[in-house]
Amino acid sequence: MLRGRKSINIIEYRTRNGPFKDLHSVMNVPLIKHKTTAVVFNSILNPADRSERRKPKVQAVKFIKPQIERKRLEEASSVVSLVFGTNKIAWAHLERGRSVLEWQQEECDRFLRGAYQASVYLEDISPVVAKIPEADFFILEKPGISLQNTNLFPIMLHLRTVEAMLYSLLGARFQQDGQQRVLSMARTAVGKHFELMVGECRTSGAELVRQLLADSVTQKHPRVAFPHSMVVRYRNMFRLGVRNHREEMCDALLQALAFYELLEGD
Repeated sequence: MLRGRKSINIIEYRTRNGPFKDLHSVMNVPLIKHKTTAVVFNSILNPADRSERRKPKVQAVKFIKPQIERKRLEEASSVVSLVFGTNKIAWAHLERGRSVLEWQQEECDRFLRGAYQASVYLEDISPVVAKIPEADFFILEKPGISLQNTNLFPIMLHLRTVEAMLYSLLGARFQQDGQQRVLSMARTAVGKHFELMVGECRTSGAELVRQLLADSVTQKHPRVAFPHSMVVRYRNMFRLGVRNHREEMCDALLQALAFYELLEGD
């Protein structure tokens, strides 16, 4: 209970003056105040059980913000992962068994076009949120743009605004017993998990997504299971050499997969 200089002072005081005559004499020891004396001697006279003294710690998960109890995350049947860019919002609905339930994106053509008012953000994002399926948690990508690059400030401000709007609209639509269901996951955490980082920059995950689509057809126990119709629909879109700017879709899927895999290995 007493450590460092306080405990040393007590020993030195007793060596010079002998045993303490009463509780008040303890306060003559340097650094020992009335509050310290009351707390220490109360714990001696009224010892609590070890189980009472130790408050159970909430097992949080490092890669998810805000902190959520691990048990709640582990019990999640499915999650919707959302990634947004300069003109798109993509999402992937993945269940705990790693089966993709839904995977698509919506164009937001008015993003970053001219004088973009706050009301326009609401008009563009609300219809997208209306299409998001029900899930236990909704995971938003936390953008990793550095504040030091002033040229990217308008894009960073845009991404932060979209993030805030999604937090608000998803939270309002899927509110349940006051429990936090909209979470953030750092873009770099996903990049490190899939070894997509080059220095502090994250590279494209399109090649990995192509492999996941192929493995879903060729392997008995693939890392991710896609419905056959989804494989047919998307395999040409993500084939090598095709530039269709579906990075947000790739990132949404990888974020959902990283959520479950990191949860198992954390």
